[in-house]
Amino acid sequence: MDDGAAPFSRTVRVARTGSTSTDLREAAAREPGRWPHLSVLVADAQDAGRGRAGRSWVTPPGQALTASVLVRPRVPAEDLAWVTLLTGLAVLRAVEEVLTHDGTAAGHRVALKWPNDVVVVDAGEEDLPGWGRDRKVAGVLAEVVPGQPPAVVLGIGVNVAQERPGLPVAWATSLTLEGASTTPDDVLAAVGRRLVALLDRWEAAGGDAGSLAGEVAARCATLGQEVAVDLPGGERLEGTAVSLGGDGALLVRTEDGREVPVRAGDVSHVRSR
Repeated sequence: MDDGAAPFSRTVRVARTGSTSTDLREAAAREPGRWPHLSVLVADAQDAGRGRAGRSWVTPPGQALTASVLVRPRVPAEDLAWVTLLTGLAVLRAVEEVLTHDGTAAGHRVALKWPNDVVVVDAGEEDLPGWGRDRKVAGVLAEVVPGQPPAVVLGIGVNVAQERPGLPVAWATSLTLEGASTTPDDVLAAVGRRLVALLDRWEAAGGDAGSLAGEVAARCATLGQEVAVDLPGGERLEGTAVSLGGDGALLVRTEDGREVPVRAGDVSHVRSR
């Protein structure tokens, strides 16, 4: 089905696909004119979704939001790294909106785990390596589509209705498990509203994260934590996550006092300070 449900300019729905991000990236590269800013591809089920570090993500029909949004932000290319964090903030606020609607938010705190996960804080009953008692409810993966100007495909996954046996990993939760009664379409609409508002502010500032960086940092559970980071080259970095850099990098202070910017890597929370 092809429509333009607000706040998106074009909405394409399919029953099943391997990866909405792969499909959207290929379609936008092939026919850019048919995929304007804020086009979204939504799948009822996904068989080969992709997360960070090459992890796969499979969702059964109707249980999760599996969608990819094409954005063409009017910002300098060097500022595009912020799009992952801003999308994560949009998803976080959408999750809060859903939980608040059902009256459950008072008992939950939702946060960002740098760079692309949304977690419900202290939702678990036991500590799990790298996650503690926080449980992942959503994730974001941004991929640049080459071109002039460049576009970005935002893969967004939110666990909506899964019961515990249907969750993809031990450190996951779902909106249903946290007490909310909602649908993937309602979550998508909430994400879209929040995303549009944040992108508008970002574009108005010419790509300067400005106050938005402070809003991201205020909701980032990684800051202040002792972390271990598995870097893309295989090196492991350990230290304390102290702040976000001007480009959205995670600044990690090592034992010798250096502050190392991390722009890509798999971050584990060792323990809170």
